[in-house]
Amino acid sequence: MRKCLNCYMDAEDGLTQCKMCGGALSDLEVIALAHEEREQEALEEEAVKADFMRRATTMRVFTVSNPTSLLVTEEICIVFGNSSKQAFWGLSSQANRLSRAYEVALINLKYDAAELGADAVIGVTFALNNSTGSSAKIAGSSDSVMLLGTAVRAQ
Repeated sequence: MRKCLNCYMDAEDGLTQCKMCGGALSDLEVIALAHEEREQEALEEEAVKADFMRRATTMRVFTVSNPTSLLVTEEICIVFGNSSKQAFWGLSSQANRLSRAYEVALINLKYDAAELGADAVIGVTFALNNSTGSSAKIAGSSDSVMLLGTAVRAQ
């Protein structure tokens, strides 16, 4: 018996393409091997995602450029995290919206660093910007929060 490699529908003998989806047909043994390979690839992809999430959530962030508790072995590149307080209009106060925007910007910064294989981010600076792009004088009037730092590998 033959089956479609795409939709796994049974196929008539002698056909080379599936009548349902047009996919290639193969014997059951080949399909079983292809299915095992797909499952293995999915497991490996999940392991990579889990490692990325672990790295991102445990990422150490420093405002100083040379933390004494960190032995930097390589500077990777500059990473950036930002968020708009407008995304949190449902919160009750300007301060709550700004705090949440800062938290999201920090998460974005950590994810960017984790994607690069970093262990930490050093020299993080913080900026509040209004809609014209200039620095806001009052935090409550700021539209966005931006964080910038250097992703590093460390021991």
